[in-house]
Amino acid sequence: MRMLRSVGAKLFILFFVSTFLSVLLVGMISYNKSQAIIEDKMKTLSQTTVKEAGEKIGLMLKQFEDMSLQFSTSRDLQQQLEAVFDEAADPADQMRAKMSIQDTLNQIARTNSHIQAISLFNSADENKTISSVSTGLIRIDRDSEWYGKVTSMKGTALWLPMTDGGYTGMAKGNLFGLSRMIGGYLILFEIDAALLSQTLEAIRFSDSSSMMLMDDGGTILLSSLPGEAGQTFDAAAAEGDLLVVSEPLKRTGWTLTGIAPLSELVSETKSIRDLTLLMCAAAAVAAVAIGYLMLLHIGKPLLRVRSMLNEAAGGNLSARLGLRRSDEIGEVAASFDTMMERMNRLIDQTRQSADRVLGTASGLLQASRDTATASGEISASTEEIAQGSAQLAAEADQSHRIVASMQEDLASVVGATNEIGFASAEVKIACSEGNVFMQDIVSSTMESEASIDSLVKRVSSLEANAGEMRKIVDLMNEMAKNTKILSLNAGIEAARSAQGSGGFKVIAEEMGRLSDQSRMSLTQVGEMAEAIRGEIGQAVEALKLALPLLQHQIRSVKTADGIFAKVHEKSEAFIERAERIKQDVVLLERKQAELSGSISNVGSFSQQASASSEQVAALSAGQLESSREVVDVAKELETLSASLQHMLLEFRTS
Repeated sequence: MRMLRSVGAKLFILFFVSTFLSVLLVGMISYNKSQAIIEDKMKTLSQTTVKEAGEKIGLMLKQFEDMSLQFSTSRDLQQQLEAVFDEAADPADQMRAKMSIQDTLNQIARTNSHIQAISLFNSADENKTISSVSTGLIRIDRDSEWYGKVTSMKGTALWLPMTDGGYTGMAKGNLFGLSRMIGGYLILFEIDAALLSQTLEAIRFSDSSSMMLMDDGGTILLSSLPGEAGQTFDAAAAEGDLLVVSEPLKRTGWTLTGIAPLSELVSETKSIRDLTLLMCAAAAVAAVAIGYLMLLHIGKPLLRVRSMLNEAAGGNLSARLGLRRSDEIGEVAASFDTMMERMNRLIDQTRQSADRVLGTASGLLQASRDTATASGEISASTEEIAQGSAQLAAEADQSHRIVASMQEDLASVVGATNEIGFASAEVKIACSEGNVFMQDIVSSTMESEASIDSLVKRVSSLEANAGEMRKIVDLMNEMAKNTKILSLNAGIEAARSAQGSGGFKVIAEEMGRLSDQSRMSLTQVGEMAEAIRGEIGQAVEALKLALPLLQHQIRSVKTADGIFAKVHEKSEAFIERAERIKQDVVLLERKQAELSGSISNVGSFSQQASASSEQVAALSAGQLESSREVVDVAKELETLSASLQHMLLEFRTS
C-alpha cells in the first residue's frame, strides 16, 4: 500500500490506464460506427431486393389475371358459355360447347405448368360447372367468405390465399387461387404455390434469412422456411435483433416480408472488434514497459529525496543528496544540498546571537523595573485631575439635555404649524376647484335653459304648421267631394247620351274611383296630422312644465356658487394668519437653537477638559502597564534565550 502512494506508482497507473482506455475507446467506437453503417447499408439493400422481388411476383401474377380476362374479352367464349348454361339449348350443342370450353381451359392450363386447374361455375346454379381437370360436377363452398366477396366485386380479380388441396379438391398440394366474375359466371384458377416458393427461396440476405408472404392480418401464407405457414408474425416485436423489410403486393393485398438476423449481417465487423482487443493488449504491454522506465527514472530518485528530507527533519543538517542530473529532479537535489549548507551556517550564527541576547535581556530587566516605579506615581496624580473634570462635564451635560428637550417641544409646535398650513392650502385648492366647477355648472345650466326655450319655440311653430296642414287637408277633402259630384254628373250625362259616349262614361267612372281613393287618402292623412298635432301639444306642455324646474335649478346653482366664493375668501384669510404664526414659531426655534448651541459649547469644553485629563491618566496608566509588560518581556526574553540555546544543541553540524 505504501508503494501505491508513491509518485512513481501513481504515474505508472495513470499512464497505463489512460493508454489502455484510449485505445479501447477508439476501437469500440470504430466497431460500433462500422456496425451501424453496415446495418444501414444492409437495410437499404434488403429493401431494394424485397421491392424487386415484389415486382417480379406482381408480373408473374399479372399473367394469370390476363388469362382470366380472355373469357370476358372473347366473343366466342361468351357465346359458348351461354350455350352451355342455357336450359333451352340443344343438348348436342351444349356438349360441343362444353368440350370446346374444356379444350380452351386445357390450352390455357398447359401454357403454365404451375396452373393445376381452371374451373367455371354458374353463380345461379351450383350443378353447372366446367373444369380443365374433370368432366363431372365440381363443388365449391359457396357459403365461404371469399365466394361472397368475389361475387360482389363486379369482375375485379380476387387472389385467394394458399390452402392444401385447393378450393375445388380436384388438385393436390399447396395451392392458391385467382377468381373473378365474368357476367353471371365465376372463373377460378388454382395455382401451385411452388411458383412463389421458388421465388422466396431464391432471395437470401444471409445464411439464416427467410422470406414470407403474409395477409393483411399478419398471418403467414407462405414461407421459405418449412413449418411457418399459418402462424402469426409480429413485425414490431421482431425488430430488436432482426432486420425486417416489407413490400406490399398491390394486386393481391398480401405483403412480402424479408427477415434476417442482424448478428449475421454485421458479422464482418467482428474483425474490427478482435483487432481492437489485440491493440488493447499491445497497448497494455507497451504501457507496462514505459511505466517501468518512468518508475525507474522518476520514482526511485523521489524515494531518495524523501529519505534525505526525513534525515533533515530529524536534525541531521549534514544530509546531502548528491544527485547529478540535468532535469527537474537534479535541480531539486542541488537546491536541497544548497539549502542544507545555508541552514548549517544559519544555526551557527543563531547560537552566537542567542548568547548576546541573553546578556542584553538581563540589563533590560533592571531598567524596566525602575521605569515601572516612576510611572505608578504619575498615574495616581493624573487620576485626581480627571475626576474634577468629569464632575464639571456632567453638570454641563444635564443643562444641555434640558435645553434639547425644550427644542424638541418647539419642533413639535413647528410641525403642527406646518400641518395647519398644508391643510389650509388643500382647503384653498378644493375651494378653487369647487368654484370653477360651480361656474361650469352655471354655464351649462344656462345653455340648457336657452336650448329648452328654443325647443319650445320650435315645437310651438311645428304645432302651428300642423294646424295649417290640417286646413290644407280639409280643403283637399272638399275638392275630392266636388270631384266626386262632378264624376256623378258626368255619369248621368253619359247615361243620357248612351250612343257615341262610351269613352266619356269610362272617364267618368275613373274620375269617381280616383275621387274615392283621394278622399280615403286625405282621411288617413288628416288622422295622422291630428295625431301628430296631439303629440306635439303634449311635448309643448311637458317642456313648459320642465322650464320652471330648470329655472329653479339655475337659481340654486348660483346660490351654491356664491357660497363657494365666500368659503374661498375665508380660506385665503386663514392661510395668511397661519403663515404669520409659522414665521413667528420659526424665529423662536432659531433663537432656541442658538441657546442650545451655547450650552453645548460649554458642555463640549468641559468634556474636552475631562477627556484630556482622562487621556493623560490613561497614558500614565498605560505607561505603567507598559513598564510592567517590559519587565515581563525582559523576563520572557531571558527565558527564551536559554531555551534557544538548549534547542540549538539538538542540531548536528559538521
